[in-house]
Amino acid sequence: MREFFVKYASIFKFIGLALLLLIAWALISAFFPEWIYDMHYQLIRQQTIVSGWLLSAFYDVDMYFLQGNCLGAIRLEHMRSVCVGTGCSGLELFFIFAAFILIYQGNRRHMWWFLPAGLLAILVLNIIRITLLAVINHHYPQYLDFNHKYTFVLIVYGAIFALWLIWVNRLSISKMQPENDE
Repeated sequence: MREFFVKYASIFKFIGLALLLLIAWALISAFFPEWIYDMHYQLIRQQTIVSGWLLSAFYDVDMYFLQGNCLGAIRLEHMRSVCVGTGCSGLELFFIFAAFILIYQGNRRHMWWFLPAGLLAILVLNIIRITLLAVINHHYPQYLDFNHKYTFVLIVYGAIFALWLIWVNRLSISKMQPENDE
């Protein structure tokens, strides 16, 4: 049994650190909810403004902030609006991505450029997501819920997984493999 744990020590270390960071995030969220809410709001505000700016090339756009459960909202052509709530900020995705890059054993030289580049890619993808959901809501509101819950979740999580694979397989020196018995 000891050989098993020694053989897979790097994998257990990674899982242990990931669990510790998850617990840390849960505790921060529980004890400092207003701080987390403010971070969500700042992200949503900026993403809503950029999405609204992109959409203004094609539509008459209204943006609202802090109305009801919406931290941000975009309305096209004075019709239906799309609400951007705390689950849409991408904050948790940024945290998960950054945590996995930081705790995975790898080339720190690559980490210093890949981590900000990956976070920027996730941010841009989330802005595109918000923008397209506003367009879907305007033209095909019956498809909004499906695309919000399934299509874009698969795309965003797939992109994060692809970034993770690039990090693990291309840019990181060490691989999480069992230790050789030699």
